[in-house]
Amino acid sequence: MEKLCFSDLHVHTNLSLCAPKDTTVASFLPLCEQDGTRILGISNHLYAPNRLGCTYPENLAYALKIKEEVAALTPQTSVKILIGCEVETFYGQPPGLSREDAAAFDYLLLAASHIFNFPGEYQHLDLTTPEKVKKLLIEQFIRACLLEYDKPVGICHPLYPICCPFEQEVMDSFTDSEYETCFSLAAERNISIEIHACLTRGGTRLDESGLSPSYLHLLEVAKDCGCKFHFGSDAHAPGGFLEIHEKLELAAKRLGITQEDLWEVATAL
Repeated sequence: MEKLCFSDLHVHTNLSLCAPKDTTVASFLPLCEQDGTRILGISNHLYAPNRLGCTYPENLAYALKIKEEVAALTPQTSVKILIGCEVETFYGQPPGLSREDAAAFDYLLLAASHIFNFPGEYQHLDLTTPEKVKKLLIEQFIRACLLEYDKPVGICHPLYPICCPFEQEVMDSFTDSEYETCFSLAAERNISIEIHACLTRGGTRLDESGLSPSYLHLLEVAKDCGCKFHFGSDAHAPGGFLEIHEKLELAAKRLGITQEDLWEVATAL
């Protein structure tokens, strides 16, 4: 199989409050050059107005401070640096980025599955069984796909119940028909699906190569539905960055992902 043009479009810096203060764009570049990553996409978090204690204009301006660092680094590296963002889509709330303000970014990643990361946003819902969690994940995925933006859109860690106390049980509850409903819509809307580091999370069973068969199957159905793909390490620090890339590339090989299957944003050098 041909060597893919590897890009990582889901990397956080210290402009995401969940990342260490010494995590900068520059801290990832030597590693990208080492493993041949051609495109690095910075996707710091954006939350909706007045959510999590920060107002929308301040949040947007804060995220866009990354442009200063990228402009200074671009002449010094062969890695193409893109400025994206991870847009939160909390249930029943407006997304963390307006259609008009999206013009400031190269691409958008929509986060629809941070259900257990922010329990206060979901405390009014009964999420005590795998079926109930799955139902909300599907609703959130479809809602994200139907948002209107004029920039290229991908969905990060799609349908994965991050931090759920019963992650494997949720993944086991999905049917192929439910996956097809979600991914056919994503393909129709030209929304990219992320080959994400949740493939290696211990919350689901891993095979001898350290990959989740459950999540590989999800991505396999997405491929059969005609979806495009991008890679996302979701790295918040340089540690483990190269190992995650190795796993993501292995998953792509196992799935038969070719250059033609990759999102245009992930290959536009």
